[in-house]
Amino acid sequence: MKLYLCIFTLLLLAATSASAQSIFGGDEVFTEAARDNAQAVEEYLLTGNNVNARNTRKVPLLVAAATAGAVKSVKILIKHKAQIDLADNLGNTALMQAAAYGSVDVLNILLENKAKIDAENRQGETALIKAAQAGHLDAVQLLLDNQANIEISDFTGRTALDYADQNRHRAVAKRLRETP
Repeated sequence: MKLYLCIFTLLLLAATSASAQSIFGGDEVFTEAARDNAQAVEEYLLTGNNVNARNTRKVPLLVAAATAGAVKSVKILIKHKAQIDLADNLGNTALMQAAAYGSVDVLNILLENKAKIDAENRQGETALIKAAQAGHLDAVQLLLDNQANIEISDFTGRTALDYADQNRHRAVAKRLRETP
C-alpha cells in the first residue's frame, strides 16, 4: 500500500510541476528566446508547452523575445499562434517593448501580424511614446508610417513629442513635428 501511495504522490507532483511549467513557463526558455535560439523555443512549444507562457515575473514569452530584439524567436512564437497583444503585468505589449528598445525588425514583424499600434499600457504609454522617450528615430518613423496616433497622451498628459523634447531627442522631435 505504501508503494502505491509513493507512486501516486510522485505522479501527482510530476503532473503539477509540468502544468505549472506550461502555464508560467520555465525561465530557461525565456533565456533561450532572448538569445534568439529559435530551435530551443520551437522544441519547447512542440512538447506541448503554452506559447503564451509567462516567466516568474509574469512577462509573456513573446514580450520577452521582443524586448531582446530576438527576430527568429518572435517569428517562431507567432507561427505557433502567440497572442500578439498579450501584455505583461504593467500592460506592456511586445510592440511597446520592441519600440522601447528600438528593435525595428521585430516591430515590422509585429505590425505585419496586426499588433495594435495604439494600444496603451497602464501608464497610458503607446509604442510611439516609448520609442520617442528612448530616442529611437527608426522605430518612430516605422510607427508613423503605420499610422500611429501622435495625439495620444499618457496619464501625465504628455505625448510622444513632449517626451522627445524633454529627453532632447531632437531628430525624433523634428520628425514628430513634421507629421500632419
